[in-house]
Amino acid sequence: MSIMQLTSSNHEEIIRLFSSDIENYYFLINDLIVNNYQGDHFKVYGEYENGELVSILLNNFNNITYYSHSDREVEIYKEILSNLSFSKLSGPSKLMLKFKPYINLQNDAISHMGVVKNVTVKRMYPDLEMKIVQSDEEIGMQYDLFLTTDEFHGSLPKDRDDYIKMESERLKNTTDRTAFLSIDNVMVSSVATIREGDKSAIIIGVYTNPKYRGKGYGTEVLTGLFNMLLSEGKYPYLFYNNPVARSVYKNLGMTEVCEWRVLAV
Repeated sequence: MSIMQLTSSNHEEIIRLFSSDIENYYFLINDLIVNNYQGDHFKVYGEYENGELVSILLNNFNNITYYSHSDREVEIYKEILSNLSFSKLSGPSKLMLKFKPYINLQNDAISHMGVVKNVTVKRMYPDLEMKIVQSDEEIGMQYDLFLTTDEFHGSLPKDRDDYIKMESERLKNTTDRTAFLSIDNVMVSSVATIREGDKSAIIIGVYTNPKYRGKGYGTEVLTGLFNMLLSEGKYPYLFYNNPVARSVYKNLGMTEVCEWRVLAV
């Protein structure tokens, strides 16, 4: 067995490594393509056995992600880990357990990862237009929505205009999007993507105004975004540890891929 740093010249080997599992991990393939396998904060390493690539380790800023098609020992990565900068390691739960002896573990968190390959329900409110945040006015509506939820208390800029400026810059510089539903010029529910690429998008943050909860608007905005992404050839990926969210996602057609483990150091 041997370890080597991978480049874009190894791309086809990585595609073969994922093989029939690739639809479940396009979000990792996207990271490789976007970063062109290199950069000050992006490195990729591969483990070879008998000349065949059998596992990969991605160091993307402060996160390390590991993938193998089999349950392997990971001691071979021990020296590389000591030379990388990271605050967490993540991947399929059983595979990540093997890393515990080689890190200064601070927290071990288990969630789940799933992918939507088709939507199995129809929209409840087909006449309610699904919109994408684009204008400063819509970013302001998003700010107002966040103020109604507990999740953002203390984390939002105090000045609404500061948030609009910050979010406007982010939207210009990334491929991410925020989908939303509005009623009488009030944003009632929204959901966003991050790390969106040609074939994948990670879904984050379903927020619904408390005054409009219990009417299915959160499920509606998810359904609309899933349909939108799939029509563009992109698979939506979800990471979750909430049983209620898990049930909602499954009811919409999500396929649960694996238990997902995050090791914080």
